[in-house]
Amino acid sequence: MILFKMEWKKQYKSFLIWTLLFMFLSLGFSAIYTQMFTPAQKDSMDIMLKSLPDSMLKTFNIALSGPASMFEPVGFFAYYFQYLYLAACIYASLLGTQALINEESEGTIDFLYAQPLSRSAILFSKFIANFTILSTFWLLSALASLGSLLLFRMSGDPIQEIINGVTKIYLYEWLVLFFFLTLGFFISSILKHARHATSLSLALVFGFYLLGIVGDLLEKLNFLSQWSPVQIGVPSSILNNGLDAAPIVFLFSLVFLTASFYCYRKRDFQS
Repeated sequence: MILFKMEWKKQYKSFLIWTLLFMFLSLGFSAIYTQMFTPAQKDSMDIMLKSLPDSMLKTFNIALSGPASMFEPVGFFAYYFQYLYLAACIYASLLGTQALINEESEGTIDFLYAQPLSRSAILFSKFIANFTILSTFWLLSALASLGSLLLFRMSGDPIQEIINGVTKIYLYEWLVLFFFLTLGFFISSILKHARHATSLSLALVFGFYLLGIVGDLLEKLNFLSQWSPVQIGVPSSILNNGLDAAPIVFLFSLVFLTASFYCYRKRDFQS
Protein backbone atom coordinates (compact mmCIF):
# COMPACT_ATOMS: atom_id res chain seq x y z
CA MET A 1 0.00 0.00 0.00
CA ILE A 2 2.90 2.37 0.73
CA LEU A 3 4.41 1.85 -2.71
CA PHE A 4 0.99 2.17 -4.31
CA LYS A 5 0.47 5.59 -2.69
CA MET A 6 4.02 6.67 -3.54
CA GLU A 7 3.54 5.77 -7.19
CA TRP A 8 0.28 7.70 -7.38
CA LYS A 9 1.89 10.72 -5.73
CA LYS A 10 4.80 10.56 -8.16
CA GLN A 11 2.60 10.22 -11.23
CA TYR A 12 -0.40 12.42 -10.47
CA LYS A 13 0.94 15.56 -12.21
CA SER A 14 1.66 13.78 -15.49
CA PHE A 15 -1.62 11.90 -15.11
CA LEU A 16 -3.53 15.18 -14.84
CA ILE A 17 -1.71 16.69 -17.81
CA TRP A 18 -2.35 13.69 -20.07
CA THR A 19 -5.99 13.36 -18.97
CA LEU A 20 -6.84 17.05 -19.34
CA LEU A 21 -5.06 17.21 -22.71
CA PHE A 22 -7.08 14.27 -24.04
CA MET A 23 -10.32 15.77 -22.73
CA PHE A 24 -9.58 19.15 -24.32
CA LEU A 25 -8.62 17.66 -27.69
CA SER A 26 -11.67 15.39 -27.74
CA LEU A 27 -13.91 18.37 -27.07
CA GLY A 28 -12.20 20.49 -29.73
CA PHE A 29 -12.25 17.87 -32.50
CA SER A 30 -15.87 16.96 -31.76
CA ALA A 31 -16.85 20.61 -32.11
CA ILE A 32 -15.19 20.69 -35.56
CA TYR A 33 -17.37 17.82 -36.82
CA THR A 34 -20.57 19.86 -37.06
CA GLN A 35 -18.72 22.62 -38.94
CA MET A 36 -16.92 20.41 -41.44
CA PHE A 37 -19.61 17.91 -42.33
CA THR A 38 -22.67 19.91 -43.27
CA PRO A 39 -24.46 18.47 -46.37
CA ALA A 40 -22.61 20.86 -48.71
CA GLN A 41 -19.26 20.19 -47.09
CA LYS A 42 -19.79 16.41 -47.24
CA ASP A 43 -20.17 16.49 -51.03
CA SER A 44 -17.02 18.52 -51.60
CA MET A 45 -15.02 16.46 -49.08
CA ASP A 46 -16.24 13.23 -50.70
CA ILE A 47 -15.08 14.37 -54.15
CA MET A 48 -11.72 15.51 -52.80
CA LEU A 49 -11.00 12.35 -50.83
CA LYS A 50 -12.05 10.05 -53.66
CA SER A 51 -9.46 11.74 -55.86
CA LEU A 52 -6.66 10.64 -53.51
CA PRO A 53 -4.76 7.41 -54.25
CA ASP A 54 -5.79 4.31 -52.27
CA SER A 55 -2.31 4.05 -50.77
CA MET A 56 -2.69 7.49 -49.19
CA LEU A 57 -6.14 6.69 -47.85
CA LYS A 58 -4.80 3.46 -46.38
CA THR A 59 -1.76 5.18 -44.84
CA PHE A 60 -3.92 7.71 -43.01
CA ASN A 61 -6.70 5.16 -42.28
CA ILE A 62 -9.36 7.18 -44.08
CA ALA A 63 -12.53 5.22 -44.82
CA LEU A 64 -15.15 6.59 -47.21
CA SER A 65 -17.80 3.98 -46.52
CA GLY A 66 -18.80 1.38 -43.94
CA PRO A 67 -18.83 1.67 -40.13
CA ALA A 68 -15.61 3.74 -40.13
CA SER A 69 -16.75 6.22 -42.79
CA MET A 70 -15.21 9.59 -42.14
CA PHE A 71 -18.56 11.24 -42.86
CA GLU A 72 -20.22 9.60 -39.87
CA PRO A 73 -19.69 10.83 -36.28
CA VAL A 74 -18.00 7.64 -35.06
CA GLY A 75 -15.95 7.36 -38.25
CA PHE A 76 -14.76 10.96 -37.92
CA PHE A 77 -13.92 10.25 -34.30
CA ALA A 78 -11.98 7.14 -35.38
CA TYR A 79 -9.97 9.21 -37.87
CA TYR A 80 -8.75 11.90 -35.49
CA PHE A 81 -8.57 9.61 -32.47
CA GLN A 82 -5.95 7.40 -34.12
CA TYR A 83 -3.38 10.10 -33.34
CA LEU A 84 -4.50 10.44 -29.73
CA TYR A 85 -4.40 6.65 -29.50
CA LEU A 86 -0.79 6.73 -30.70
CA ALA A 87 0.02 9.23 -27.93
CA ALA A 88 -1.77 7.01 -25.39
CA CYS A 89 0.45 4.08 -26.43
CA ILE A 90 3.48 6.25 -25.72
CA TYR A 91 2.06 7.19 -22.30
CA ALA A 92 1.43 3.52 -21.44
CA SER A 93 4.94 2.60 -22.54
CA LEU A 94 6.42 5.46 -20.49
CA LEU A 95 4.56 4.37 -17.37
CA GLY A 96 6.02 0.90 -17.76
CA THR A 97 9.60 1.74 -18.69
CA GLN A 98 10.00 4.30 -15.90
CA ALA A 99 8.24 2.33 -13.16
CA LEU A 100 11.14 0.19 -11.92
CA ILE A 101 14.31 1.90 -13.10
CA ASN A 102 13.42 5.32 -11.64
CA GLU A 103 14.02 4.16 -8.07
CA GLU A 104 17.54 3.09 -8.92
CA SER A 105 18.36 6.15 -11.04
CA GLU A 106 16.99 8.60 -8.47
CA GLY A 107 18.80 6.90 -5.58
CA THR A 108 15.60 5.99 -3.72
CA ILE A 109 16.21 2.27 -4.04
CA ASP A 110 17.58 2.26 -0.46
CA PHE A 111 14.10 3.11 0.79
CA LEU A 112 12.76 -0.02 -0.89
CA TYR A 113 15.57 -2.06 0.66
CA ALA A 114 14.38 -0.93 4.09
CA GLN A 115 10.80 -2.11 3.55
CA PRO A 116 9.73 -5.61 4.64
CA LEU A 117 8.82 -6.42 1.05
CA SER A 118 10.08 -8.99 -1.39
CA ARG A 119 11.10 -7.95 -4.87
CA SER A 120 8.00 -9.63 -6.24
CA ALA A 121 5.84 -7.58 -3.86
CA ILE A 122 7.61 -4.38 -4.94
CA LEU A 123 7.02 -5.08 -8.62
CA PHE A 124 3.42 -6.16 -8.00
CA SER A 125 2.63 -2.96 -6.08
CA LYS A 126 4.18 -0.80 -8.77
CA PHE A 127 2.40 -2.64 -11.53
CA ILE A 128 -1.00 -2.35 -9.84
CA ALA A 129 -0.42 1.37 -9.24
CA ASN A 130 0.55 2.08 -12.85
CA PHE A 131 -2.19 -0.20 -14.16
CA THR A 132 -4.71 1.78 -12.09
CA ILE A 133 -3.29 5.09 -13.32
CA LEU A 134 -3.48 4.01 -16.95
CA SER A 135 -6.98 2.55 -16.60
CA THR A 136 -8.28 5.68 -14.84
CA PHE A 137 -6.77 7.90 -17.54
CA TRP A 138 -8.39 5.78 -20.26
CA LEU A 139 -11.78 5.71 -18.55
CA LEU A 140 -11.86 9.49 -18.09
CA SER A 141 -10.75 9.94 -21.69
CA ALA A 142 -13.54 7.63 -22.87
CA LEU A 143 -16.17 9.55 -20.91
CA ALA A 144 -14.87 12.85 -22.32
CA SER A 145 -14.86 11.54 -25.90
CA LEU A 146 -18.33 10.08 -25.62
CA GLY A 147 -19.73 13.18 -23.94
CA SER A 148 -18.16 15.45 -26.57
CA LEU A 149 -19.54 13.44 -29.49
CA LEU A 150 -23.02 13.39 -27.99
CA LEU A 151 -22.84 17.10 -27.24
CA PHE A 152 -21.86 18.13 -30.77
CA ARG A 153 -23.67 15.46 -32.78
CA MET A 154 -26.00 16.44 -35.58
CA SER A 155 -29.73 15.98 -35.14
CA GLY A 156 -29.86 12.92 -37.36
CA ASP A 157 -26.91 11.08 -35.81
CA PRO A 158 -28.02 7.93 -33.91
CA ILE A 159 -27.07 8.13 -30.25
CA GLN A 160 -26.83 4.36 -29.71
CA GLU A 161 -24.48 3.97 -32.67
CA ILE A 162 -22.16 6.61 -31.21
CA ILE A 163 -22.18 4.95 -27.78
CA ASN A 164 -21.52 1.49 -29.23
CA GLY A 165 -18.75 2.68 -31.55
CA VAL A 166 -16.82 4.68 -28.96
CA THR A 167 -17.18 1.92 -26.36
CA LYS A 168 -15.89 -0.67 -28.81
CA ILE A 169 -12.86 1.42 -29.73
CA TYR A 170 -11.90 2.18 -26.14
CA LEU A 171 -12.36 -1.37 -24.89
CA TYR A 172 -10.18 -2.93 -27.58
CA GLU A 173 -7.54 -0.22 -27.46
CA TRP A 174 -7.25 -0.63 -23.70
CA LEU A 175 -5.88 -4.10 -24.40
CA VAL A 176 -3.18 -2.60 -26.64
CA LEU A 177 -2.27 -0.08 -23.92
CA PHE A 178 -2.02 -2.97 -21.46
CA PHE A 179 0.42 -4.63 -23.88
CA PHE A 180 2.66 -1.55 -23.95
CA LEU A 181 2.48 -1.19 -20.18
CA THR A 182 3.68 -4.77 -19.64
CA LEU A 183 6.32 -4.48 -22.37
CA GLY A 184 7.53 -1.31 -20.68
CA PHE A 185 7.70 -3.11 -17.33
CA PHE A 186 9.81 -5.85 -18.85
CA ILE A 187 12.21 -3.31 -20.34
CA SER A 188 12.36 -1.42 -17.04
CA SER A 189 13.34 -4.63 -15.25
CA ILE A 190 16.49 -4.93 -17.39
CA LEU A 191 17.21 -1.26 -18.11
CA LYS A 192 20.38 0.24 -16.68
CA HIS A 193 19.35 3.89 -16.39
CA ALA A 194 16.13 5.90 -16.55
CA ARG A 195 17.53 8.33 -19.12
CA HIS A 196 16.96 5.69 -21.79
CA ALA A 197 13.31 5.11 -20.86
CA THR A 198 11.76 7.94 -22.89
CA SER A 199 13.70 7.27 -26.08
CA LEU A 200 12.97 3.55 -25.85
CA SER A 201 9.25 4.19 -25.32
CA LEU A 202 9.11 6.42 -28.40
CA ALA A 203 11.13 3.95 -30.45
CA LEU A 204 8.85 1.06 -29.47
CA VAL A 205 5.59 2.78 -30.34
CA PHE A 206 6.74 4.47 -33.56
CA GLY A 207 8.63 1.35 -34.59
CA PHE A 208 5.46 -0.74 -34.34
CA TYR A 209 3.52 2.06 -36.04
CA LEU A 210 5.87 2.16 -39.04
CA LEU A 211 5.86 -1.63 -39.16
CA GLY A 212 2.09 -1.55 -39.59
CA ILE A 213 2.23 1.11 -42.32
CA VAL A 214 4.83 -0.82 -44.31
CA GLY A 215 2.76 -3.98 -43.96
CA ASP A 216 -0.36 -2.23 -45.25
CA LEU A 217 1.37 -0.56 -48.20
CA LEU A 218 3.45 -3.50 -49.46
CA GLU A 219 1.44 -6.59 -50.26
CA LYS A 220 4.47 -8.89 -49.95
CA LEU A 221 5.03 -7.62 -46.42
CA ASN A 222 1.40 -7.63 -45.38
CA PHE A 223 2.18 -10.03 -42.53
CA LEU A 224 4.08 -7.22 -40.77
CA SER A 225 0.86 -5.34 -39.99
CA GLN A 226 -0.35 -8.39 -38.07
CA TRP A 227 2.69 -8.10 -35.81
CA SER A 228 2.07 -4.45 -35.00
CA PRO A 229 -0.10 -3.95 -31.90
CA VAL A 230 -0.38 -0.28 -32.84
CA GLN A 231 -1.79 -1.10 -36.27
CA ILE A 232 -4.30 -3.71 -35.15
CA GLY A 233 -5.65 -1.25 -32.58
CA VAL A 234 -6.26 1.58 -35.08
CA PRO A 235 -9.84 2.82 -34.45
CA SER A 236 -11.05 2.44 -38.05
CA SER A 237 -9.74 -1.13 -38.14
CA ILE A 238 -11.55 -1.94 -34.89
CA LEU A 239 -14.84 -0.54 -36.23
CA ASN A 240 -14.53 -2.61 -39.42
CA ASN A 241 -12.97 -5.83 -38.13
CA GLY A 242 -12.95 -5.83 -34.33
CA LEU A 243 -9.77 -7.11 -32.73
CA ASP A 244 -9.24 -10.68 -33.83
CA ALA A 245 -5.74 -10.66 -32.38
CA ALA A 246 -7.00 -9.84 -28.86
CA PRO A 247 -6.08 -13.26 -27.37
CA ILE A 248 -2.56 -13.05 -28.83
CA VAL A 249 -2.03 -9.49 -27.58
CA PHE A 250 -3.20 -10.49 -24.11
CA LEU A 251 -0.98 -13.59 -24.14
CA PHE A 252 2.11 -11.57 -25.05
CA SER A 253 1.22 -9.09 -22.29
CA LEU A 254 1.18 -11.90 -19.73
CA VAL A 255 4.51 -13.20 -21.07
CA PHE A 256 6.13 -9.78 -20.66
CA LEU A 257 4.67 -9.38 -17.17
CA THR A 258 5.96 -12.80 -16.12
CA ALA A 259 9.39 -12.04 -17.60
CA SER A 260 9.42 -8.77 -15.62
CA PHE A 261 9.03 -10.66 -12.34
CA TYR A 262 11.79 -13.10 -13.28
CA CYS A 263 14.29 -10.42 -14.39
CA TYR A 264 13.55 -8.07 -11.48
CA ARG A 265 14.14 -10.83 -8.93
CA LYS A 266 17.50 -11.60 -10.54
CA ARG A 267 18.54 -7.97 -10.90
CA ASP A 268 21.60 -6.54 -9.11
CA PHE A 269 20.55 -3.14 -7.77
CA GLN A 270 22.94 -0.20 -7.81
CA SER A 271 22.14 2.12 -4.91
